[in-house]
Amino acid sequence: MKKISFLLLIILLGGNLVYSAVIEPRLDYKEIKRGEYVTIPIYLDTQFEEINAVEVYVNFSDNLVFRDYLDGKSIITHWLEKPHYQSRDVGRHEIVLSGIVAGGISGRNLNLVELIFEAKESGMAKIEIDKNSKVLLNDGLGTQTKLTYLSQSFNILDIKGKPEIKIKDIFPPEPFKIYLAQNKEIFNGKYYITFETKDKQSGIAYYEISEKPTNFIFLAKPDLENLNFKKAESPYILEDQGLRSYIVVRAVDKAGNERIEILPPQRIIIYDDLILLLVCLLVLTILILKFRYSYETFKNKIFET
Repeated sequence: MKKISFLLLIILLGGNLVYSAVIEPRLDYKEIKRGEYVTIPIYLDTQFEEINAVEVYVNFSDNLVFRDYLDGKSIITHWLEKPHYQSRDVGRHEIVLSGIVAGGISGRNLNLVELIFEAKESGMAKIEIDKNSKVLLNDGLGTQTKLTYLSQSFNILDIKGKPEIKIKDIFPPEPFKIYLAQNKEIFNGKYYITFETKDKQSGIAYYEISEKPTNFIFLAKPDLENLNFKKAESPYILEDQGLRSYIVVRAVDKAGNERIEILPPQRIIIYDDLILLLVCLLVLTILILKFRYSYETFKNKIFET
């Protein structure tokens, strides 16, 4: 009877327990050499809660320099703020990142991002999750869950190391689609495109775009080796609002692998092309008539002689 009562008490108390999600940096080692790069993953444990958004602030010591990040393994489906450095207070170094998880997620060992630092000076280095960080529940209300903020420390030896970032990634980004859109409420009604892809190893480094004009007479696809690309982000306002160009989008991951997708021209024959076609036909007709006239004149002269 006592055992049953004890179990009932645990069940009743368990119904009132408030779980606290955990955000923590993790390290596989305690020492690195000065000048070396160290990759520190940031993990989330939701503690049985389902979440759909995070806003994380990561503080780090003066003897570290933030260099880059990897998001290939991240649970974040859409970044609101990609990981970047900011300094709010004098002597305080901070990395900010925020994003959403479409559909929500729960579990342990959920990778948010991997931060890459350079060990600038010898001594103890520290990475800690700031108490301003937030995790929102997937409850439709944006309820903020309770959080436990952890930190990690490691020693930077006063020995010169080799400064290199080791990224093992031999696969290109995933295939993606380019979507054409127009909305009177944004971009002054201009045509624009949206695009996005993922790279499950090193993450996407940047996108590049090239617009290759074409016309009704010359419809060949663009030569990818002779295009002029420029870096761009989604959404992107098209330069060719006539929609007569091939739109080439190149996604490059942080290991240099790339994926290229092409949106063909949406308008083949428009007014300018039609005028050009008519002019060409007119010139061709005149040449044919002139040739026939010259030929007939030449033939008549021969018969007369």
